[in-house]
This record gives sequence, C-alpha cells and structure tokens, in this order.
Amino acid sequence: MVKSRGWTELADGDEFAGYRIETRLGRGGMGILYLALEPGLERRVALKLIAPEAAADEVFARRFAEESRIAAAIEHPNVVPIYAAGEEDGVPWIAMRYVAGSDLARRLTQQGKLEPAAAVALIVQLGNGLDAIHAAGLVHRDVKPANVLLSGEPGSEHAYITDFGVARNAATESGLTQTGRFVGTLDYVAPEQISGEEIDARVDVYALGCLLYKLLTGEVPFPREGEAARLYAHLHDPPPAPSLYVPSLPMALDDVVIRAMSKSPGDRYPSAGDLGRAAQAALSGGAVSVAERTVATGAAATREAVEPTRETSQLPPELEASPARRRPLLVGGLLALVAAAVIVALVASGGGDGSGVDGAVGDTAAGETTAKPKPEPEPKTLTKAELISQGDAICAESRNKFLRYRDPVAEEVPDVAYSRVLVGISSNAVEQFEALDPPPGLAPEYQAYVASQREVMGWDRDALAAAEAEDAAAYAEARETRNATESERQQLAEAVGFHVCSGSDL
Repeated sequence: MVKSRGWTELADGDEFAGYRIETRLGRGGMGILYLALEPGLERRVALKLIAPEAAADEVFARRFAEESRIAAAIEHPNVVPIYAAGEEDGVPWIAMRYVAGSDLARRLTQQGKLEPAAAVALIVQLGNGLDAIHAAGLVHRDVKPANVLLSGEPGSEHAYITDFGVARNAATESGLTQTGRFVGTLDYVAPEQISGEEIDARVDVYALGCLLYKLLTGEVPFPREGEAARLYAHLHDPPPAPSLYVPSLPMALDDVVIRAMSKSPGDRYPSAGDLGRAAQAALSGGAVSVAERTVATGAAATREAVEPTRETSQLPPELEASPARRRPLLVGGLLALVAAAVIVALVASGGGDGSGVDGAVGDTAAGETTAKPKPEPEPKTLTKAELISQGDAICAESRNKFLRYRDPVAEEVPDVAYSRVLVGISSNAVEQFEALDPPPGLAPEYQAYVASQREVMGWDRDALAAAEAEDAAAYAEARETRNATESERQQLAEAVGFHVCSGSDL
C-alpha cells in the first residue's frame, strides 16, 4: 500500500479493510475501484476507495455512513447492491457486487449510437432503477453512461445504475458542496444543479433525458467547447430534438426528450420511470397505461408533491396498444431563448460523457414504490381581454428576439446555428400559445391562429434539417414559405383581436 498525492494506492495481494486486492479496475474523479476478494465468503466484490478530496469534505464525511446504509437497503434488479461500507485509515470505502462486463460509455465509444429499440429498453430499465433510488430518499446526481453497467448480449443487455460515490442525499440541496465543488457531469447536469438551487429527484429525470438523447444520436445534447459554454447551454439553450439529427427516429421521441430536459423541474416527468414508459410508448406508437406519479420520498421528494405511500407494485406495467399517431407537440421544451444567440457562437463539436469508476452490478428483484397520481391543474379560461393581452405579449417577445438575432445573410444561405435559434423562438411561442385557454366564443379563431404558428415552427424545423443536410434549395423553400405566409397569419391574428400579432401596432 502506497500513498500517491493523497490517494491510497493498493497493489495486487494487498489487504484493505479485510479485503484482499486482486487487481485495480479503474480510477475516476471520485475514487479508485479494485476487484477484491471478500474475507470468509470468498466472493469477488468491487471495492471502491473514495478520493481524498471527497473524504476531506466535512459534509461528505458526515453523511457517508448514513447514505451508504440507505443505499445498501435498496434492492432492485437495476441498482447495484452495496454489501458494506466503512472507513479504514481515514479512507472511506464501499464494497459492491461485481460482475464481469462493460459500461455504457465504452459501448457508445465503440458503437456511436444505439438502435432506438435498444436505447429505449435501457432507458426503461434505468428509469425503474432510479425510481427505486428515489423511493429510498436519495438523488443520484450523476447519471451518465460511465455510471451504467451492462451485462448480457448486445441488444439485450441488463442495465444497472452504479456509483453511489456522488449519489449524495438530496438534503445537500444543490449540486455544489459546502466548498463550492460541483457534483455532477457537465453533459448531463440539470439547470438547478448549476445554479445552486434546491434539488430533488427530477435532476435525475433531466440527466436521463440527456442520456436518452445521447443513446439515440450518439452525441451529447449540448456539444460545446469549454465548460462554461456547456453549463450555459443547460441553463438557456432549448433542448434539442433527436429527429432533427437522426431523421429516421420517430418524432414522438422528440416530445419525450424535450419534456425530460425542460428547464423548469415542474415541466419534466414526475418520475424517471414515467420517462421510460413514455419513451417506450413513443417508440411503439402505443399509449402509457399508468398515470404519471412521483415515487420519491424523504429528501428526494418534490416540495409540491404529495408524499407517496410505501405500498409496492410490480413494474414495468403493460402498455396499451394504440394506432393513433400524431405530429409531436414539443411539450415542456424549447423554453425562452433570452440569450439564444450564444448558439451562433458556441455550436461546436465536443463534450464527453465524463469519466467514472464503475464495476458492480446486482440481480436482486424487488417491488417498486408507487404513489397516487398527481392531478394536473386545469387551465384557466381567459376573458377576451386577457387572451389578447397575453397573446400579444408572446408575439412581442418572439418578434423582439427575431429582430435581435435576424441575419439577412443566414436567411438566404443555409446556416445551422441561425436555424436553431429560429426553431427555439418559434417553438417557444407555440408552447406558450397552446398553454392559453381562450373564451369559447373565440376558440375557433384562436385555434386557427395557433395552427398557423405551428406551421411556422414546422418550416423552421424544415430549414434546420435542410441546413444540416447542406440542401440550399430546400433551405430557401422553407424560408420563403415562412415569410410568404406572414400576411395570412396576421389576418388570422386580427380575427382573434390581437394587435401586436396582427401587426396593427406597427
């Protein structure tokens, strides 16, 4: 046993906390992982020694024992079982189930992206595993490919959530430690973790949405150069739609990714399992047969959520088949682009999965905690004056953004970054318009106007796809159609009574 820059380095044959080291499996930011033999039982375990930086953190040290105890009590086929935890010579350690296999990060490095069915199958498993973690009152905080272990044959792998080294109890309130050190991986981190706000189980829902995007496209959601640019994108840039980058993907999966990656936690799926079931339904064209619900308890529970019961049920549920298909509404995504122009400057290749030390999986089955579904609030029916006021405010915001970022050259020549800005602006406007409930007397006129705004969003998306394909003719056609139909949209707006939207205020 040797010390290296504060780390405890163990050699083959060394003993630590009673475990005999067989070999080192890997090293990451939170610790070193060894394959070791457990005394007495003679079984192989994954023994993780926590990094000195984390061990020196008073908050981490105080909670380590309690959180390890909670994690060890979790029994779920998609969660790595923890056998024991403790401290030896001032070094915290965790002993976990070990299985020979690989992790999802290595799989993606070799393959790039997964087939949609394989990607969704993994997300369903991980969603169920995260639900079990949340039901125990923990938030993982660092869901990423390197923390997903795989066993079995390619295409039918069994997935396991691992690495509780950073799965801090949600009572730490944010992604920052007491010393200001950030906990999480930049390509999968939720906005509230970045801003230091109170967090709950929905940060893992956000990360799982990012992971679904990665599995479907082979790219992280916000490939930016530099940490600051990536953090800024999570805070301000609209969630990307997978089908824009992989046209063969069902557009219904766009809804799932964009809702999961909503900037506001309240707009996301209430549970990771809900996300997985929605992805499965989107891929199959069916409908989810189980009402959305939160499963998180204790410190992982959302403040506005009703504390779930401790009754158990078996998951995943069956999905109802349905032939109905629709063009997706970008639910809960593509939010306000206050600084959307940053896309023009920052779109670049890059962004990795982050490195991690993993290597333990488990096979213990258990029921899952469920809760009564939370009823969705009914939208308020607006008066005519309220509808006009709120609708004109949406139009004013969209127009100001468009004028601020309008590029005459990019209107004529295919420009991917510029097109993404316009997709964000138009999609955000559609989302806000669809959230308004018009008075019955104006409903037909209002719905006709909203439909015209959906067409704008569609043409902007067509232009983006054309720009990415370097198809100048298709790009010009989409732009020209969008601009040529402006007068028609203004007439529809005038029928509702809008002033800004109809252009009568100019």
